[in-house]
Amino acid sequence: MVLFHNDFVAMTGKIPDVIYTAGYGNRGFDGFIELMRSFQITHIVDVRSVPSSSYWEDFRRENLIDSIPKVGFKYVYMGDKLGGVQDSPVLCKDPESVDLAPLFVSEDFLLGLTTLINAAQHNRKICLMSGCKRPHQCHRSRLIGAALLNRGIDLEHIDADDTILLQSKIDRFEQASLF
Repeated sequence: MVLFHNDFVAMTGKIPDVIYTAGYGNRGFDGFIELMRSFQITHIVDVRSVPSSSYWEDFRRENLIDSIPKVGFKYVYMGDKLGGVQDSPVLCKDPESVDLAPLFVSEDFLLGLTTLINAAQHNRKICLMSGCKRPHQCHRSRLIGAALLNRGIDLEHIDADDTILLQSKIDRFEQASLF
């Protein structure tokens, strides 16, 4: 069963805690971890469909599995559900070439959204992680953020300058730029 935000609120009486997103970009591992600490994140959810980095060895999944818990966070991989195009970085490399419509309704993606919404209900401070520092250029906003906003959850993106950018503001900017 796919839960929508209003369904969950009606069933539990709870409003989802804030869900953040951030890209590690050129921050490096220590810089990214300090950023997570500054927002009091407890769970780092890797949403990359290809969980590796050619530039930062620290951000390869096999390394994160060990290194993230050692610095006090829970590491969860959900790129298989929320990463968009499976086993392909195309959403980051050439996002305009991807038709998002089928991704929004895929079973895996919907299951990933439900899992994420449920996890946010249990005093977890979750941050969705990918490589791109700018959320409006990333599937964190274009896919995950848009789908959650449609369910009444306004993601808080930690932008490249470490400020918060709401998904609803990105959506309004994107719509305005069409004209």
